[in-house]
Amino acid sequence: MLTKEIQKDLQEYLDEHAKMQFICYNLSTNAERLGYPGFAHYYQVQAQDEVLHQRRIMNFIMDRDGTFEMTKVEPVFKELKSIKEVVEEYAHHRKYFAEITNHFAARSRELGDLVTNKFYDWFIIDFYEELAEVKDILDWINMSNGDYYKLDRKMGKREEPDTKTVIDPFSPHN
Repeated sequence: MLTKEIQKDLQEYLDEHAKMQFICYNLSTNAERLGYPGFAHYYQVQAQDEVLHQRRIMNFIMDRDGTFEMTKVEPVFKELKSIKEVVEEYAHHRKYFAEITNHFAARSRELGDLVTNKFYDWFIIDFYEELAEVKDILDWINMSNGDYYKLDRKMGKREEPDTKTVIDPFSPHN
């Protein structure tokens, strides 16, 4: 059973993932507008990953006899001027997610809810892997001398997330 405090935190976490889904779609739009179909694909796949994260959170809440509501989400579209700005904007949001995940994990530990604390572990690992990936992408951009053709093709090869691994709250992280 979830306490009111933990359920409130999980609802906020769910809402943040819904916002991030739309931010990724907006990043995809920016990439496409700038002429980078590979990056556009990459952010669409990331948006799908955010949907799966939402399912993971919803399943966890329901498994703990809690409830959730999908609220209205209104992310602001931000027009970016270069693919580097697009990736930097994404990096900014990934860092934010790492911070709030750490915050919610610490709070669940303080409130004595070790099951929820363990639940957040999966996200902590996932976000730090994504931060490392985004650092690599920014390094590749900086090394490319302004020629992003090969990098765009590489980004276009990103595979869809493994649904079962993501949505099962107690699956091992691969």
